[in-house]
Amino acid sequence: MRLTGTRTDAAPRIFFEQVYGAFQRAEQEMGAPIQRDYAIDGFVVRLRFAGPALVPLITPALAHLEMPPDARRADLTICLWDSASTHTLMPPRPWAQDACRARGDVRGFNDTRSRTALAADVGAVSVLDLQENLGVYWIRAGEQLPTYERGAPLRVMLHWWMRERNRFLIHAGAVGLDDRGVLLIGKGGSGKSTACVAAALAGWQYVADDYCLLASNGEPYVHSLYNSAKLDDAALKNFPALESVVRNPSERAAEKALLDLAQVPAAQLTRRLQLRALVLPRVTGQRDTRLAPIAPSQALRALAPSSLFQLPGTGPAEFFALANLAQQTPCYYLEAGAELSQIPQTLQAELFL
Repeated sequence: MRLTGTRTDAAPRIFFEQVYGAFQRAEQEMGAPIQRDYAIDGFVVRLRFAGPALVPLITPALAHLEMPPDARRADLTICLWDSASTHTLMPPRPWAQDACRARGDVRGFNDTRSRTALAADVGAVSVLDLQENLGVYWIRAGEQLPTYERGAPLRVMLHWWMRERNRFLIHAGAVGLDDRGVLLIGKGGSGKSTACVAAALAGWQYVADDYCLLASNGEPYVHSLYNSAKLDDAALKNFPALESVVRNPSERAAEKALLDLAQVPAAQLTRRLQLRALVLPRVTGQRDTRLAPIAPSQALRALAPSSLFQLPGTGPAEFFALANLAQQTPCYYLEAGAELSQIPQTLQAELFL
């Protein structure tokens, strides 16, 4: 990879080349490469692992999108490695300690070609070369991979790459019937996951409970990224059959339960849904569930903050996509009652019949 430009302009690409070079050394150290291909909205996303340590941690949430090895060039290749199992050190970070912003953006190491982010809680680094369609993810050791990354792996890298193609990662759940769906929106704790899981167990098509991919050229569609769901202990008690698919039983004291819905026969994991409504759950304490129309501005206020502030490099493109979605799609409160079986029943009666 030949670098051009001034020293300042080249800094992100120099760092990328150093990180990618370290991955290549790690891959050589571990022998035969491990590769997995996934189909996401018609794109082939290829993961290359230096050794097996990260494979069982990263791939389960993507398993429903796996495809046979594709001989053609992948649209996006992401290389993954850890130092502990490969005995290969990460290059030193060339930025100042205060260069990392709250969302993970590293000041001075993001430009029109290169992206760099640091997950400060665990020190994981993500770098992407948009011209080469090549990314690298590094973490010191597999056991340090946090629950949120196992449940929604590589979302920063996917966000960076997909937004260049007018597709946006959004913080929302999505379920549906007959390939038509509802987008469940709202901040954490609003009941999105409970509503999505209740619908999935009732035989609905399931796309997401937390993150999905919005494509809004013409009719709005959402595409699946992950087959996982997360519930706190109080919510999980409503679904005792799901205890057997909890992926993080040893972490339950401090974390939500991470569920592998690919192991649930009733759940119909679906690659995409055409959106029919935006639905904002709120728990009422009443027995019964009902829908109530709301203004597009209310739906946008529920959807935009977490979608915009949780990922590095978001901006006007994401906001306008979400605003257009709210304007062109009917919006409702889902006033959720205590009878969880009424959630899918109410959605079906009001929106699908």
